[in-house]
Amino acid sequence: MKDNYSFSVGCIVRKDNQILLVRHTYGGANGKLLIPGGFCHENELPEEAAVREVLEETGITAAVRRMAGIRCERSSWYILLEMDYISGVPTSDMCENSEALFCEISEALSRSDCTEMTKAALRKITDDCASCLYSDLEYKKHKGDNYTLYI
Repeated sequence: MKDNYSFSVGCIVRKDNQILLVRHTYGGANGKLLIPGGFCHENELPEEAAVREVLEETGITAAVRRMAGIRCERSSWYILLEMDYISGVPTSDMCENSEALFCEISEALSRSDCTEMTKAALRKITDDCASCLYSDLEYKKHKGDNYTLYI
């Protein structure tokens, strides 16, 4: 299947009070922990992409619960989806990530090796805040000001 590089998903997989994280192996997040995710395939719905990406990257089966946010750029979007853990043991794909693990949400929020985007997503689901505009500083360094992130 061909990827659609304009449409992508971020997956907040919850297992009780833990969150599924992967240690990225490339790009601006190389070596950092973040939520799994990736590009939608052509003709694939975001929720289908989320289930597939989580399984491919971590070996975990999860189901989409709700949309938690969206980042819009002039030519693309990124949907943040909260998901429920169903089964499996976190296992790295040894390609896009070097580690897959469940981590207590409070610990992830305090870790220096966890991306700011991931921390913002976790604050959204734990504080259950109303919609807010958030500026992801790490992303801004790479992409500039031509986007908005609503979470």
